[in-house]
Amino acid sequence: MTQSESLHSKSPTFWGIACGTSMAAWVLIEYFLGFHTTSLEIGQYSGYFSFIIPIAFIYIALHDRQRMSRQKLSVIDGINTGFAIALWSALILTAFMFIYNKYINPAWVETMIEWQRKKLIVSGASDDEVARFIEQNKNINGTLGQAIVSLVSTTGIGIFVTLVEIPIIRKLHRIK
Repeated sequence: MTQSESLHSKSPTFWGIACGTSMAAWVLIEYFLGFHTTSLEIGQYSGYFSFIIPIAFIYIALHDRQRMSRQKLSVIDGINTGFAIALWSALILTAFMFIYNKYINPAWVETMIEWQRKKLIVSGASDDEVARFIEQNKNINGTLGQAIVSLVSTTGIGIFVTLVEIPIIRKLHRIK
């Protein structure tokens, strides 16, 4: 690899920070579109589109890694790259979600729980079922609960995406 090529190759840290920042930006877009405030029926699904972000960033990073090495991406190098991206993006997103929940939209958890509570009542759920749902959601969506869920789920998704994409990168991309 020449010095010029290495300057064009980005580190897993770069890709992880970019991925986490993009996921945070997606949350802000959802917020500004009202998906966390007034259009909760859309918001319950819109978050799933954020899965596209780590899929894209990890794919680009793995492809870049393979291209720069001029040989098939090794499984270990792919796993190390993907894990680093997943971990950095998880740290960025977790920190952002703390700020989001504390300062930007502190009422969104309560709003979502109330919206879900009404849906449960309309569907005929018992008072005990509704009470259990509310208690579980308050525990999971507390500051510590959300930090743990965000960190674990973002890292886990990144690792899963990496394991799926490594064989694809190795098979589809020819070395020049």
